[in-house]
Amino acid sequence: MKPSLTPEEQALFFEQGFIGPFKVYEPEEAKNLLRQIRIKTSDHSNVLHDNTLNYDRHFDVSELSNHICNPKIVSRLNSIMGGNVNLWRTEIFQKLPGSKGTEWHQVQDYSYATGKPQLEPTDTKPGIPFDLTVWTTFTDSTTENGCLKLMPGSHNELFFDESKETSIGREDLYSAVGSDTSFYGYNFSDFKVDPNWAPDESKAAVMVMNPGEAVIFSARCMHGSFPNTSDRSIRYAIACRYVQGQVKVYPETEKFRAHGVDFDLKDWGCVQVSGEDIYKHNKFRSKNNLGEPFKKFQP
Repeated sequence: MKPSLTPEEQALFFEQGFIGPFKVYEPEEAKNLLRQIRIKTSDHSNVLHDNTLNYDRHFDVSELSNHICNPKIVSRLNSIMGGNVNLWRTEIFQKLPGSKGTEWHQVQDYSYATGKPQLEPTDTKPGIPFDLTVWTTFTDSTTENGCLKLMPGSHNELFFDESKETSIGREDLYSAVGSDTSFYGYNFSDFKVDPNWAPDESKAAVMVMNPGEAVIFSARCMHGSFPNTSDRSIRYAIACRYVQGQVKVYPETEKFRAHGVDFDLKDWGCVQVSGEDIYKHNKFRSKNNLGEPFKKFQP
């Protein structure tokens, strides 16, 4: 089964900046996958980035190597951004009881982290996003344990400017661990175009989701999450970041420091999940660190 978006679903995505939730795994399958992911992410012997953040674990966890290439995900991406799609980053978001909510934020080139763009589009088409995030929950995701929220239509206007200097988050000695901010060591409100502006919470789309469900959204679509106010419920989600083939990823960058930790890109590479590399902008990985091939989507 390789579902793509219907014309009505495509229109809805372009109207609101996101689409979903949709089912990627049955709930029990998602829970079984999560057990394996948790076991394997505790082992750092084959990890790509030797730091405290669980970025890019698709390089050493087989279940995540397969997840990023899942046809139920990639076929839908093709319906929005075209056939040449590269995965450039994965992130694990585990929200424990007592965790703060993530403040509203909006991203275009990911320069908020270091002051330098991490994505550089070279051949954009008006109205077509050059990057998309697929956010998949492997647990129940509720308002009590910190589910995702999105602001429909906000992708049409930039309310945040990543090029602004931020008062916190980019210092060399800064650590996101133990931070008082609600955005992983940064105050995203520092990037507001209008410091006095605040989003209308009543218009937010609250993404209550079952294990194994996913949502696709443009990073330009304003998003955040609720705090985990539950006693025992952990919300565990994987964010996969995809770009069109025309986008340069980490342009002229060999290493960088973000969220209080260092990233060495020597062994990093994009994963081509569909199509062909016609632009020759990026380096690629065809196998993970375990020697297992990534399975490119075949329409």
